Amino acid sequence: MKLLVALDGSAASDQALAKAIEIAKPAQAKLVLMTAIEPLPSYMPSVIMPTGDWLTLDNLPDSEFSNRVVQRGQETLDRGQKTCSDHQVECQTRLEIGAPREVICAVARQEQPDILVMGSRGLGSLERLVLGSVSDYVVHNATCPVLVVR
Repeated sequence: MKLLVALDGSAASDQALAKAIEIAKPAQAKLVLMTAIEPLPSYMPSVIMPTGDWLTLDNLPDSEFSNRVVQRGQETLDRGQKTCSDHQVECQTRLEIGAPREVICAVARQEQPDILVMGSRGLGSLERLVLGSVSDYVVHNATCPVLVVR
C-alpha cells in the first residue's frame, strides 16, 4: 500500500501527515511525502509604471529569494520525514516546482498511490471563490482517491 501526502508546512498539512501515519502504520504502508514550490514569477506581480505601462518582473532573477523558497520546501519535507521516522513509517520525499494543485495531480498520476492525503486550508466561501481551493481542485482532478483532512 502506498499513500501520497501533500505537505505545505501548514497546521492542516501536519494534521494530514498525522492521519496518513495513522493509516499507514498498521498496514505497513509506504508514504510519499511531497511539496510543491510555486515558480518564482508567481511571487512577482506585474507593476504599473507612472507612465501607465505594465512592468513584469518575470525576467528578473532573484536567486536568494528562490533559494529560500526551495529551502523552506525542503525543510517541510525534512520535518515530515523525521515525523515518519519517529513513528517507524517508511517514506520518501519529492520536492516539485509548479502550481501546487496541478503538481499534486501530476505526482499522483506518476506515483499511483492507493490514496492521496492532504490538508484543507479552510478558506471561507468568498476566499475560495476568489482564490480557488487546492484541495477542491485535487479532489475533482486526481486519478486516485483523495482524503482531505480538516
